[in-house]
Amino acid sequence: MNAKEQIENLEEQLKALRKKYYIKSFFRKAKRLVTDFLPLDSIPSEYCTEKIKVSERQEAELFLPGTFHAPQRSVKTPKNAVEIFALQNVLCTPNSTYFLNLKKDKIFYEKWHDDDRIIYVYNTNNLMQHSITLAKVKNYKNVYYDEEAIFLGGTFTFNYYHFLVDILSKIEFFQYIPDAKNKLIIIDEEIQKVENLKDLLYFFLKDYKILFLSHDKNYFHFKKLWHITSTNYAIPNIMPGEVYEPGFAKLSKSSLQFLRKIAFDNLNLSKVHIDPVKKIFISRRSQYRKYNDEEIFEVAKTFGFEEVFFEDLNIHEQIYLVNNADYIIGPSGAAWTNVLFAKPGAKGLSWYSAVWGDFAIFSTLAKEVNFDLYFYIYPQDDEGFHEDYRLDPEIFNQQLQQLFDSNSSIH
Repeated sequence: MNAKEQIENLEEQLKALRKKYYIKSFFRKAKRLVTDFLPLDSIPSEYCTEKIKVSERQEAELFLPGTFHAPQRSVKTPKNAVEIFALQNVLCTPNSTYFLNLKKDKIFYEKWHDDDRIIYVYNTNNLMQHSITLAKVKNYKNVYYDEEAIFLGGTFTFNYYHFLVDILSKIEFFQYIPDAKNKLIIIDEEIQKVENLKDLLYFFLKDYKILFLSHDKNYFHFKKLWHITSTNYAIPNIMPGEVYEPGFAKLSKSSLQFLRKIAFDNLNLSKVHIDPVKKIFISRRSQYRKYNDEEIFEVAKTFGFEEVFFEDLNIHEQIYLVNNADYIIGPSGAAWTNVLFAKPGAKGLSWYSAVWGDFAIFSTLAKEVNFDLYFYIYPQDDEGFHEDYRLDPEIFNQQLQQLFDSNSSIH
């Protein structure tokens, strides 16, 4: 079944479910709802009292992964304007960029794709399914706050990359919100549970009143809710069988420099309790996308690399370590967000599966700080994006040899 057929079937299923949930609601509260699924930029004035345009729609330049056999090239892709919506009579949940009206029959979502293909998937924990025009969501209890708030929620709030680059980048635009310092700042309570994310948050929001909210119990209604559209964003997911394209992500050069500056302004060397590592091998304790890491690290050790588990380090140590490294290697993943703090002229090697296509996020971060990052793109037969894999140690050895032999930049 192709993507079009899947979406058409889902549309019919959701229409049927909508009728079923409506009938059930006469007898008891429905646990699920089917709503209209509408782009945020089409939101009617009854739900939005004001729009502030911060920047016009423009082009973003993304730098594709360069390998030892193919030079790096760049592509330009349309990037949404940054706007601030003053929302009313809507419900929010802190780990999604969608807003429900109070009747719960309409969702307004921040649309990040640029064309009419039906391959884009915006599902989250709460937005369980969607077609082109309908969405199925969980029906939580409403909680009301008689205050104004600034919404700093988003997709994948628990992920280091998305939290820093997609969500915290919005703080640069607080200056356009009237009396922002006296408004509540809405953050997913999951951030409180991860010390590094919480510390990073306070790099940016020292003097603000933060309200941590759950994303799996309630919807939240504020007297007025200020929402800043994303300056950095990526399509959350795509349908199986599709290949990730560079244009699925958008990054702002000025925003990346803003994030880097704030991080270095708040780096506290008294909280750094490790020595510099000149050649970092990124290891991780996660069982996600497992591979033959012990075998591969044995190869890396012969080149002088030392194993580093970033999850064992505080945020100050991570920034310090990356900024003092001459070489960084490791599998593609959220830890590579730290390349934003690398020193110019340092070099690195990362690897990912061919199913990811031209995944341009970390290569673009590296380009912005003049970090010379090469990629090994290994073959994969499975269509899944998060499969376990095995790297050929001999090929890996050759890749490292080329890294040290390369004197010219791929940039």
